[in-house]
Amino acid sequence: MKDHLETAPVIDAVRSHDLCPFCRLREMIEQQTVERYLGGAVMEPDIRIRTNAVGFCRTHHQLLMAQKDYHGYALMMQTRLKTVADQLAPAVKGFSAPGLLSFKNMSALQRQLNDAAGRCLICENMADTVGRYMDIFMKLYREDEGFRQDFANGPGVCLRDLPLLLQKCQTQLTPSQRRDFLKTVSNQLTGTGATAQEDLDALCSSFHYGSEHKNNPRINEALERAVNFLRGKTF
Repeated sequence: MKDHLETAPVIDAVRSHDLCPFCRLREMIEQQTVERYLGGAVMEPDIRIRTNAVGFCRTHHQLLMAQKDYHGYALMMQTRLKTVADQLAPAVKGFSAPGLLSFKNMSALQRQLNDAAGRCLICENMADTVGRYMDIFMKLYREDEGFRQDFANGPGVCLRDLPLLLQKCQTQLTPSQRRDFLKTVSNQLTGTGATAQEDLDALCSSFHYGSEHKNNPRINEALERAVNFLRGKTF
């Protein structure tokens, strides 16, 4: 059962033939994590410790607010704000001390500000979980011919997720499997990139009077697909 629970999301994501299976998984993880942090996890000590220490990025603050659980969100921010104030207090106090503008003092404050505003618990959780899903992907690719075929028949992986997947294939696939995988990825990149370019060219020409591409649903979504291919699921 445990093996099925771990592999099923990866299999479903690959079979969906979305632009990138890992973007689909990341979206699922993100929604589950946001909902969890504003559910019972608000009062779990280990979650609150991590929330207080790391915080969230701008995008995930917006998603948390969108859940409209203002009480749970406010409780998290109450202790997060106090933690940040305590972390910054020594450096801020140093402003009034001799050597206010010293390189050492300013560098220390910059590091603390980066820690306070530059990390996100949800982003870090998503990165860790997607990494584990990539390991499961490689296991399935090694052991399941049907899975290899499902992947080969899809559009491939976006340019955001491909580097880490290529890194993992170097150590987790046999030489023959690696050659097969790289050939598949090469074909997908060429095909998906060419299709994205063709559709985007058609979209640009559709703005001309009398274009044959006007009101074509596929062409009308070409810009979103091109950005998703280049940057990962954005639209």
